[in-house]
Amino acid sequence: MRRFYQESWQGIPFTSFSHISFFHLAEPRFYAVFYEELFRRYQHWDDLPAVWRANKTKDAKWLAERLQRRIDALPEPPDRPVRVLSIGSGVGFMEKVLLDVFPGIEMHVNEPSTVGMKWLRAFIPPERIYIGFAPVCLPPDVQYDMIYLSTVDYGIPTRELTRLFRELRAQLAPGGEIVCLSASLLEEDSFVGGFVNAIKIFIRGILHFCGIRRQQFWGWRRTRAEYVRLFQQAGLKEITDGYLDDGFDTYWIRGE
Repeated sequence: MRRFYQESWQGIPFTSFSHISFFHLAEPRFYAVFYEELFRRYQHWDDLPAVWRANKTKDAKWLAERLQRRIDALPEPPDRPVRVLSIGSGVGFMEKVLLDVFPGIEMHVNEPSTVGMKWLRAFIPPERIYIGFAPVCLPPDVQYDMIYLSTVDYGIPTRELTRLFRELRAQLAPGGEIVCLSASLLEEDSFVGGFVNAIKIFIRGILHFCGIRRQQFWGWRRTRAEYVRLFQQAGLKEITDGYLDDGFDTYWIRGE
């Protein structure tokens, strides 16, 4: 596991709207201010970078295909809509695509900041929008056929992420699954690589505090083995993983 840093997101430099920290993770207030800036610059999902939208569209369609295969494998059609929960929905682009390609699903969304839900509120009923940190903000009596996290795991410390997966597992419907899509996979973690990374972080720190290249501590990159261990420690079974053909080779892992 290694720390990594960001200077911008969605083409928006962090220094243009917020104080940034080299040592502390971005907090909900950071994301709230970021989304305010994003909505000032962009008026609709179609205004977001085209490459990013293409990547997320493929990821959402892959999730929809998984859901459809699960329904097709059932001995008889379910007597309720397929229920999906998105943890850390962001601007809600993937959720909107899922609703477009699989209109019969009952979509539930979670986001720490209410600001980011601006566009999605037109498509998701308010009783299915949970603002705050999961699982605390989630209704305990609702079960989901799929719970997914799309590129949000990097910002959650390992102990908290393990606990999150464990508690989310208790909210899966029979046969349901948790899916984690990661854009921060660490390909390998060796002593030499860790040493080189430590030197890079030291140099980044100097540049940051000299005001030459200010960067926000963004989270952690994890190896494939670390993701599998996280799922195992959370009590998840039937764990499988792989890579998506979405232009970014996004890593995925799922368990029941």
